[in-house]
Amino acid sequence: MIRRTILSVAFCLLTGCAQSVSKAPQSTIRLLQKNNIAANPLDFHNGQVHPRYLWKIGPATIIRVPLDNSLGIPSIDGQINGQDTRLILDTGNAFPVLLDASSAAAIGMPTIRGGSLKGTGIGGNVDVLLTEYDSISILNRKILGRGIAGVFLHSYSKTFAGLTVDEIQLNLLGLPLLEQFSSVTIDAPRNEVVFAYKRSFTPPEKAASFPFTIQDGRMWVKIKIGSQELTAFLDTGCGSGLRLSKAAMDALPKSALTSSHLRKRRAMGVGGVEQEYVGVLREASLGSVRITPLEFDIGAGSPDMLLGWLPFKQSRITIDFEKKKVWVEPSRTN
Repeated sequence: MIRRTILSVAFCLLTGCAQSVSKAPQSTIRLLQKNNIAANPLDFHNGQVHPRYLWKIGPATIIRVPLDNSLGIPSIDGQINGQDTRLILDTGNAFPVLLDASSAAAIGMPTIRGGSLKGTGIGGNVDVLLTEYDSISILNRKILGRGIAGVFLHSYSKTFAGLTVDEIQLNLLGLPLLEQFSSVTIDAPRNEVVFAYKRSFTPPEKAASFPFTIQDGRMWVKIKIGSQELTAFLDTGCGSGLRLSKAAMDALPKSALTSSHLRKRRAMGVGGVEQEYVGVLREASLGSVRITPLEFDIGAGSPDMLLGWLPFKQSRITIDFEKKKVWVEPSRTN
């Protein structure tokens, strides 16, 4: 029996249009469940998912691919089972590969009988089926053979005046997969992402940096605000800045904020849409990286704090999984 587990997914999209999140159509869910296969015992250990990575690339491989920042978070064009698919680089996702139900059904991915998870993230909880892919490619270059993916049973769209104006593909490459690379460089000025597999990264001489640790499927960093030090996880799949718990916010001195006024905003996550309150910090630092100013928000969800992609979206940063550091190019930190 495959045990149900908790899947931690902190993902949000913040755009000018209202966001719509709803249960995937029953027809899509039935299609996914109808196309099913038996579980492979090698994919599970003590009833828990045991991801395997069947690499189709060799040591010292470098892959360069255009960066898609249209959602306000780093994405690339890839292929799953040979079909073109937008792939979001999401260090806040604790599962290797997660797909939305419509994408998985369109690709024709078989689900695994008896395999399911409970996901939780911004907006609430979501049911997740387990499925199998034959290959994952980047720029038509196969990087992985057969593996396990999750499928969350929600559909996502942009709406305006109650009408759907655009369906949103939410297909995520999570931290457990990304950390298999030696480093991942997201270069906004050059609109490029560079994946290095078993090849060490040499940082520029004057690059600023901050350390991270990986625990419980998350990248934890230390953020200093004035005399206070907070712990948050780095989430490139979240389009906002620093997400604070209410307790952490209350503990900050008023002088750390540019204004005491907080504005309302809607945030979309894998579990739905929630309201948050947004403000701006005068300054924060991570290691030798200074961020001035830094937008923050307070949500009603988890007490965990996260640092999203917003402070880095105009920068060239390298997540160095070998040295457990994030490198930020000179003059790109503000």
